[in-house]
Amino acid sequence: MTDQPQTDWDDSGPSDRTERGPSKVALVAVALVALAAGAGTAYAVGHRGGGCPPKGSALKVEGTKVGNAEFSRRILLLRALYDVRLPTDPAQLAAFKGEAAKGLAQGVLVAHDVATRHLQAADKDVRDGLDRFVAQRYPQGHGQFVQALGTYGLAENDVLAEFRRLLETRSLFQAVTADVKVSEDQISTTFADKKDQLAVPERRHLRHLQVASEDEAKKALARINGPETFEAVAKDISTDPATKDSGGDLGTVSQAQLDPAFGKAAFAAAKGSTFGPVQTKAGWHVGLVVDITPGHPATRAEAHDSLRDSLLAQAGLVEWNSYLAGRIGRADACYAKGNRPANPKAPSADTTPSTLTPGPATTPSTSP
Repeated sequence: MTDQPQTDWDDSGPSDRTERGPSKVALVAVALVALAAGAGTAYAVGHRGGGCPPKGSALKVEGTKVGNAEFSRRILLLRALYDVRLPTDPAQLAAFKGEAAKGLAQGVLVAHDVATRHLQAADKDVRDGLDRFVAQRYPQGHGQFVQALGTYGLAENDVLAEFRRLLETRSLFQAVTADVKVSEDQISTTFADKKDQLAVPERRHLRHLQVASEDEAKKALARINGPETFEAVAKDISTDPATKDSGGDLGTVSQAQLDPAFGKAAFAAAKGSTFGPVQTKAGWHVGLVVDITPGHPATRAEAHDSLRDSLLAQAGLVEWNSYLAGRIGRADACYAKGNRPANPKAPSADTTPSTLTPGPATTPSTSP
């Protein structure tokens, strides 16, 4: 399980959003699947007569009743752990509740299958996962974590239960997809189709310094082009805390990893030369091209393992969705009025258990 670092929560949900995370769990469909710790396929509705679900229940699936209070608590978990905001428009809110109930029905079926296959997570594994989560996200310790949960009316046991669902669904996914295989012919065909996309891009070892104004950047450039080294000037004046102490070292990166304006200038400069000033959202920059590693067309040997893993992931998702589609298609489920999905048998957003991690999902990029 991957714990994404995050700091405090305000009264509207998790904070500490950064420009470096281009992907957040803002898509309701994905987060609703995360609510149930499952993956998207379809949901069947059973007969509506005979008091199904019973009074006070939000839904019932395979004999398991989910009370209204538990359903409301799961909605709070969506806000607290997945940064999902409830729609204010009445029609959108009704659709949201229907999808949340659908996701919860799937979560019940997943739990049934986990029990049948004896895939329950060990208490120690669940606790260890939560402890890592708290240690990374709450620098002030366990008390800060408990206080943050209290903002939503949640307790530690609610988060422990969610971690258990995540671990157990991942185990079920692995069991269902254990026999999925990819042939060498498939890898070869995919390589031929994607060869141009798989080309290894040029990479450059760069240094940079960041200041507040263009005039400061010009003065820094004059110092560097004079008697001082880039490293010394960067350590002296750079306002980028991530690279200041290392003399502005950005490591070896591709142009796609950089801010567009900075990347364009960095990849137009010659080896050993400085460039800038360049303005980005973070400020004004001066850079140095330390070294250049040329790009080259991809070879099958280089691409083999990544292609194999990608094809296995795709095939695994197909197998997982097929498994759940059949499983849910046979289930007897019913929903209370107000919680009924618009189309209970329609597929939901596809995702795999490996993507279900509390907190906004982020993909780091290289500064600046």
